[in-house]
Amino acid sequence: MSAHSKTRGCAHDATRDIREHSSHNLHVSTLVEHYAQMRDTTRVRERALFVSPRIPSELELQARWFAGDFGKHFVSTAGDQIDIVQFGTWNREAGPDFRDAAIRINASEPIPGCVEIDLLDRSWETHGHATNPAFEATVLHVFVERSDRAFFTRTQSNRNVPQVCIDPTTSPETFNANVPLARPGRCQAPLKDLPEERVCSVLDAAAQFRLRQKANRIRNKIDAHGRDETLFQEMAAALGYKENKLPFTLLAQTKLAAAVAA
Repeated sequence: MSAHSKTRGCAHDATRDIREHSSHNLHVSTLVEHYAQMRDTTRVRERALFVSPRIPSELELQARWFAGDFGKHFVSTAGDQIDIVQFGTWNREAGPDFRDAAIRINASEPIPGCVEIDLLDRSWETHGHATNPAFEATVLHVFVERSDRAFFTRTQSNRNVPQVCIDPTTSPETFNANVPLARPGRCQAPLKDLPEERVCSVLDAAAQFRLRQKANRIRNKIDAHGRDETLFQEMAAALGYKENKLPFTLLAQTKLAAAVAA
């Protein structure tokens, strides 16, 4: 075979590989989108293994907030657009949970200050933050549960602080180690009569869907902290495994905060 023929053969093989790779990616993308659509209907539903939702601790909420798991763009309880410019640094002294943070309200200029995170909106009052001068610089109050009656977060000088209510269930990543073993669910019945190829296709789509979710979460963290810091936090969380994921994450975040402060 001539050198020219070999070159043409290699070029043909490379072109075929590219086409096959593109076709595979398109096929996987279609499967994932179809699976995502099924999850949004009543046909497929991935429910939590716990009978009742687990209420995370404030420490876990703080770690997930700092990691950017809840995102950077929110709508306040008053309807204002809240954008996180800087998540700030951990505060281990008296005062709000995070200092040196910055937010934008309705695309305004960045407002520097502190961020306080509570489980309940009224914790601001019951914990005495309203009369504590250490909380005067707070620019955002984040909480999980809202009271039945309207509650306004105000500082000692009677300044109103924007409120943001977050939902921990929107993030699939948790630090809880007590996860029970999976048991056969309602999807077992319709799947058992399907051909093996179809079952493998559904499982592959589910795996790709979850991989995309994890990729989006890491992408949000990179957007918030940069690639190096994200890699550092993710490696620490992985080394903690399920039993010590939260302590290792906190260790990475606080070490990171100390390095930035230095």
